[in-house]
Amino acid sequence: MSEGERTLVDKSESSSFEDLASAAAHEIDEAKLAEAAALEKEKHQGTEEWQDLLGSGAILKKIITEGDESEGLRPQRNDICKISYEVRHRDGNRDIVEKRDQVKIYLGDSEILQGLDLALTLMYKGEVCLLQMGPRFAYGDRGLNTGDSLGLVGDTTGIKYEGPPIGPDTWLEAKLELHDWDEEPDHETLAMAERMEIGIRRRYRGNWWYGRGEAQLSVQLYRRALDVLDESEGGITEPTESGNIAPTSDALQSLLDERLRVQNNMAAAQLKAGAYDAALQAVTHVLTCQPNNAKALYRKSRILTAMGRNSEALQAAKAAAAAAPEDSGVHRELQKCEQKAKRDKSVERKLAKRMLGTSGQDVRMGVAATESVGGSG
Repeated sequence: MSEGERTLVDKSESSSFEDLASAAAHEIDEAKLAEAAALEKEKHQGTEEWQDLLGSGAILKKIITEGDESEGLRPQRNDICKISYEVRHRDGNRDIVEKRDQVKIYLGDSEILQGLDLALTLMYKGEVCLLQMGPRFAYGDRGLNTGDSLGLVGDTTGIKYEGPPIGPDTWLEAKLELHDWDEEPDHETLAMAERMEIGIRRRYRGNWWYGRGEAQLSVQLYRRALDVLDESEGGITEPTESGNIAPTSDALQSLLDERLRVQNNMAAAQLKAGAYDAALQAVTHVLTCQPNNAKALYRKSRILTAMGRNSEALQAAKAAAAAAPEDSGVHRELQKCEQKAKRDKSVERKLAKRMLGTSGQDVRMGVAATESVGGSG
């Protein structure tokens, strides 16, 4: 091939390559423009239209005021969020159900309605939005009746709902603002009084969920309460950085009492949830510290009954009745356990008769003799 032909081929190949490169660059530029347009459209839609947060239509969100996206940060689970919110009926009378301003909540602790809790994880500082929440993320299958406790975070007085009943299939609308948030501090840095306050508020909210039949959510709150009420760490016997006064023995006892109160309640919730082993462990811890705690003994009896350990349940019920002789609920539990014990003995006699081929009288005498020997040890 001559030099001229080689040059002609090189120029031709170079020209083809440049054409392809130019076309590719053009396509890239077009793709970038399309992407930018899509992002702009998405941002515009986020402000003007309802967004489906879960893809199921159960929680819809419309941004009213854009938040600060400069650092791309959003609150994470357990962060302390300062928020304001207002919850209304979505349809019909549009009455306010609950309203709080500048309140601090622990994200993910179910201290507020679940729809609000979830939406906060997708918000930026300063953002204001409207939410439409389906029943599952509002007041659930139970709804809310006039006079029911609202279980407001930080409220220990039991503020009641005064509006018309909220049915089990009711959608709610909320206006939610995220003012700011901070990371949850290490519990070891908190003064004992602060730890008590946090533990009590979590117990109250856990009680609220328990009363609504939400055992799992109540257990979650009780566990979080125990985290902050842990008596083995965090300046319980030594001053903390944020505390001006060294903890006293009275303060320590108050903290331990609150911890046992939480564990007792958690045992009831775990029993309701069917977590019998965990419930027995919790109530056993209470009884290790307070052997005559009537509530703990009563719950231990119920737990053991649910586990089929009827003879042990009867002993716990007897101890509960001795600790609280005037408690009608405890005595009903004792009667149930005694009836179960009688049925169990009857079954044992029939089984023994069938296996040994003896008369009922012989079996009864044999059982009585066995019980006499067993009791003498």
